[in-house]
Amino acid sequence: MQTKRSPFRLVLLACLAPVTTVSVTAASGAGSQSGVALMAPAYSLTGSLLGSIVSVQRNNVSDADHALYGAVMQGYRDPDFVLMALRFAAMDAGPDSAARAVALAGLMPQQNLSRIVLGTAAYRDRRWKSAEGFFALHSKETDGLLRMAGRGLRDWCHYGSNPANGQEDDIVLPQGGIDPVTWLALLQQARIASLRNEARTDSLFDQLDRSAAAVPPLLRVQALQYEADWLAFRHHDAEARQRLKNVGSLLPAFQLVAGRLRPGRIGSDFSPSQGLAEFYIGVTALLGDTTAHDGGSAGAPSPDDDKLKDLRQLKILLLRQALFLDPDLTLGKILLAEELRNDGQLDMAQSALDGVAEDDPLAPLSDHAQAQVALKRHDLNAALHALERVVKANPDNADILNELGAVQDQLGHSEAAIETFTHALNHVSVMESRVWPLLLGRAIAWDHLKRRDKAQADLDRALALAPSEPVLLNYAGYSDVEHNERPEQALLLLRRAMDMAPDDAEIRDSYAWALLKQKGDLAQALPLLLSAVNAAPADAEIAYHLGVAYWYQGRQLEARDQWSQALNNKPEPETRALIDAALAGGPDLPVMRGRAIPSPR
Repeated sequence: MQTKRSPFRLVLLACLAPVTTVSVTAASGAGSQSGVALMAPAYSLTGSLLGSIVSVQRNNVSDADHALYGAVMQGYRDPDFVLMALRFAAMDAGPDSAARAVALAGLMPQQNLSRIVLGTAAYRDRRWKSAEGFFALHSKETDGLLRMAGRGLRDWCHYGSNPANGQEDDIVLPQGGIDPVTWLALLQQARIASLRNEARTDSLFDQLDRSAAAVPPLLRVQALQYEADWLAFRHHDAEARQRLKNVGSLLPAFQLVAGRLRPGRIGSDFSPSQGLAEFYIGVTALLGDTTAHDGGSAGAPSPDDDKLKDLRQLKILLLRQALFLDPDLTLGKILLAEELRNDGQLDMAQSALDGVAEDDPLAPLSDHAQAQVALKRHDLNAALHALERVVKANPDNADILNELGAVQDQLGHSEAAIETFTHALNHVSVMESRVWPLLLGRAIAWDHLKRRDKAQADLDRALALAPSEPVLLNYAGYSDVEHNERPEQALLLLRRAMDMAPDDAEIRDSYAWALLKQKGDLAQALPLLLSAVNAAPADAEIAYHLGVAYWYQGRQLEARDQWSQALNNKPEPETRALIDAALAGGPDLPVMRGRAIPSPR
């Protein structure tokens, strides 16, 4: 969670004032009176609070979990602080963190999050009535997680206590269509009815199908899986297989696994924990997408970023609850890894995918998730191996081939990349939107092989197919600038790209560099370069360009400072060579030769 504006930051900073008045003995006594059977850690409350501040600000879930829990066990019981400790414990991995979450939840059992944690633990221990009590709504609650999920949670408690018989109370359907929350509750009743072989199962699935357009695709995929299980149970195997083939049209990622999916078994050995775990996945689908979309603008994060992060962390802890119930739930692992990756928890994201077998129906999705984590960690070799496994299972999927080709090219395997892109192009129609990215990828690989003629041919073809794609316009124009080709067209392409994506720092840099390198126009180029550096301070190539502009303004000290900082940002070899040359003797732009450079200032 963000701490710059969050109330949790105030909680953390307020913690340091009163800590000297709390003794370890008093803390231990408070813990035992609350029914917490865990020993207080053998370090100071002040140290725990300081560790909490650092770990939360760094967004280090595991360290924050331990430090926050330590402070609570040492006796710091501010309600907001305890709630924050509970959030981090519930997001952390492993049985110890689950035990810490339960202990913390016991300190404030009326909180919604506490009741989710305590109810899930009771459910896992098959204490159905106790779990239902935790999941029950309080009369004062008008919204929140339990308002959204409470009906399904209670239905699964009823199933756990009586799997063979019993019918859940009918859901009152709102007029004018079923909202997504009601749809999810209805899906749980259809799932439970199918497990009990109830006569109303078909009508429930029909009702869900008629109103499925307004719900998230992942929920519709779950519904198709449950219906396929039910159809196979009744020996309608062809219909069941057809349902599962449709998942790829609902959620593009599932195209990787649609041919591998099989109906699950329905019988007396079905685990209630699996049912509730799958329900938690459905709840996270209702919470929406938490991917941060970088607009490229400079400045501090917006309040919306804080809300997005809080929502993401709620999804993480719900997915942890799902895997606490069913540790082998592969879809839960994949979704958890995605949220952890979005949250910057890359080590945890990688470990979340451990234990997925090669023959698991969802293994290609897991491998693809591993590749995305590896790319975020800049581990190109790990990404390459993961994508190769995905391609092995999906040899003609153009989107995956595109990703593989890009990684091959970044690793310097440009000839292999060209083969990959060519293979992908042979499996898509010229009218498909996926053609231009493949042509662009192959053009970049051709450029790396110094085959400019081939690269230009692919770029021209891509531009004819997609003349309004900023990324394509940017590369085509910038490559013309770097190769000293078609200067007027380069400026035209880059200006069009910047007009279409004004917040993209790389595109602003490309246009500014074209103005500087081709026209020597410092007046127009410098403000664009400054804004690009502010938006992307770790981009070594942009910093090099700004340094060149500074140099020709007579601001050599600032130029050298930009280049020195750029070297710390691990520039590409070609950019590093330019920076080294500039630091040794200054830049050398032909258009600037003979122009007087102001005296250093």
